Amino acid sequence: MAMKIENISEGKIIGIGEVTVLPGESKDIPEAYETSPVLEVYKKCGFAKITGKPKAVEKSEAEKAAAEAVAAKKAAEEAEALRQARLAALEGISEEDLGKMANDLGINPAECKDQADVLKKVKAALKK
Repeated sequence: MAMKIENISEGKIIGIGEVTVLPGESKDIPEAYETSPVLEVYKKCGFAKITGKPKAVEKSEAEKAAAEAVAAKKAAEEAEALRQARLAALEGISEEDLGKMANDLGINPAECKDQADVLKKVKAALKK
């Protein structure tokens, strides 16, 4: 969406680059001037109403969303790799290491019947 300026003054002619906006008119703001501080001055003085966002801001928001999606995918892949590594590490794991892993997963080994029960609950937690 292009940024627009509406001249709401009583008799002031507004100039933005090569664009002239007469009182009561509304025009697109040239892209090169979308972040000009003059726009804010016109707005604060009550001469103009500005709508829309600068294209640079719209692009950066889209780029940010794309970067967040990539980061989320990478985090999910890393979490899956860790889960798979932990599952593989269960083969021949010591009782002490199994207890530590159970605690890391929020399982209290003291509440389990025996070592096999701890192993079963850890495997179930890792498969979620």
